[in-house]
Amino acid sequence: MSKLTKTEEHLTESYILFEMARKVLEKDLERLDQAPLKLKEPYIRLLELSLHKLSLQFYKTKKDMKKIGLKVHLTNVDRTFSEYKIYSRGYVLNAKYLNAHLKNQVSRQIESLFTVGSEDRATSLPH
Repeated sequence: MSKLTKTEEHLTESYILFEMARKVLEKDLERLDQAPLKLKEPYIRLLELSLHKLSLQFYKTKKDMKKIGLKVHLTNVDRTFSEYKIYSRGYVLNAKYLNAHLKNQVSRQIESLFTVGSEDRATSLPH
């Protein structure tokens, strides 16, 4: 059985994380809209901007995957693992990811979406 190249591995992992992060942010946006907050708008705007950035990254990843004929499908999820089938260069590979690890990676991905450029905004606030 063939192994994935570094590029294929990177694209596969990016695709999985972007897809999961998008689902999390979309669910959070729905819940935030229903939350009894005094000032919802800044939080909703932050989530919408983050979803937009994530969508651009996700689109580029999917485009790069299509160029090389790489496909990823979620096949099974249980309490501990998520299993994916990866189709590459005529081979079918099975990959198992620990859910706790995926959760941590998605959390870091979302945090980076929230913080990119925040240093610039923080310094431009009136004192």
